[in-house]
Amino acid sequence: MNLLQALQQGIKQTWQYKPMIFFLYLLTFLLAAFVAYPLKSLLESTVGHSMMITDLVKGFDYTFLNDFKNAHGDGFLPIIDQSIVILILYLLLFIFVTGGIFATFIQQPQTYNRSIFWGQSAEFFWRCLRLTFYFLLIHSFVFALFAFVFYTSSNGLSPFTLENEGTIAFNFKIIAPIYILVAAFFFMWQDYAKIFLVDQDKTWIFQSLWPALKFIIKHLKQTYGLYLLNLGIWFVMVFINYWISTQIEFNSENAIWLSFAISQIFVLCRLSLKLINIGSAVALHQSTQENLSHS
Repeated sequence: MNLLQALQQGIKQTWQYKPMIFFLYLLTFLLAAFVAYPLKSLLESTVGHSMMITDLVKGFDYTFLNDFKNAHGDGFLPIIDQSIVILILYLLLFIFVTGGIFATFIQQPQTYNRSIFWGQSAEFFWRCLRLTFYFLLIHSFVFALFAFVFYTSSNGLSPFTLENEGTIAFNFKIIAPIYILVAAFFFMWQDYAKIFLVDQDKTWIFQSLWPALKFIIKHLKQTYGLYLLNLGIWFVMVFINYWISTQIEFNSENAIWLSFAISQIFVLCRLSLKLINIGSAVALHQSTQENLSHS
């Protein structure tokens, strides 16, 4: 199976199991609303009468935000605390359904099956949670390593010790793409580890880590190429969303609602692409295993 065939299979199965997309979207929307509503209430009670809110919608305004922080910064503290709690809750809920998502793509029922989704979500929650923790440590190490390289190569980010003020931007343009490529490998490894974990019902996390790494290295061209293909589609999607949003003139309430609708479409597309990435990886893995069994 080539990359395009795996991607096509991922798209087909994501559409086949689209209730998972709408569930993830509903989860994202509801949790975001828990943060947005208190923030909306704070703005209405403080500067809701000001025309600066309308100007802020058009783009970033440091002066307004700085003045608002100085005058009403205390009101933000409960919202920030609530946002942190909701973010942690969102991550835990997403980790909970990870086993169900992977099991659905691996078992391939004719239609979305709630018993598979919820049953396997509960079955693999603690194992997926431990796996996420291990890879969080790995990603933190990788990020810290690249941050250290960027920091040292830019002389501590101090403009007074640099020969050229453009050195920081130049180093960032070089180091950031390399970091993305390296981080993508570990995110890919994490996905394939979940495939082995769920497919083979591994009890110990390390029993899925090593086979997944061996599989990736053995089929590096296909696995890494497929992941970069999905990553490239994500970048194109982000660019399209950014370009569309910059074309909207926020001079009416209809324009604001249009921007909101576009942002929600983007959220749906982003969630769909995440499932497509999982589905295409599962399809590539199963196709490779079938070829080995027939040879």
